[in-house]
Amino acid sequence: MPRACAAAAVALWAGLAGPGGPAPAGAEDWAPGERLTYVNCGRCHVIGPRNRMGGIGSTPGFAVIRTWADWEDKMRGFYAYNPHPAFTQVAGVTAPFPEHRPSPIHPIELTPQEIEVIVDYARGVEPADLGAPIR
Repeated sequence: MPRACAAAAVALWAGLAGPGGPAPAGAEDWAPGERLTYVNCGRCHVIGPRNRMGGIGSTPGFAVIRTWADWEDKMRGFYAYNPHPAFTQVAGVTAPFPEHRPSPIHPIELTPQEIEVIVDYARGVEPADLGAPIR
C-alpha cells in the first residue's frame, strides 16, 4: 500500500478514536464495544459489515477467530502474539516501548478493561462457517 494511502487509513481510524474527534455517522446506534473494536482491531482485521472490505488480507477476520476453540484466551492475550507486541501497549501489563525501538506504526493503547469490552463484543460476532475439514 502506498505510504500516502496507509497514512490516510490510519488518519481515518484515528479520527474515529481520537478524543474529541468526529463521531462516525450512526455511531449512536453502535453496539457496546463496537466502536472500540472497529477502531483498535479493524485497521488490520475484518470485524464485520462496517469494514468488510478492509483489514489486511493475511489477518484472520473476527468471524474466523470465533471458530477457534480458544478464541477468548487468544483475544485476551492478543498483545503477546506477533505482530501485536510491536505496536500494542496495555496499561499496567506491557512495558513501554524502548526509546530506541518505538512502535513502527501508530500504537494501539488499551486497558485490560477495554480488552474485556472487545472480547464481549466479539462474542456477538457469528463464527464463520468454514465447512467440513478436507480429508
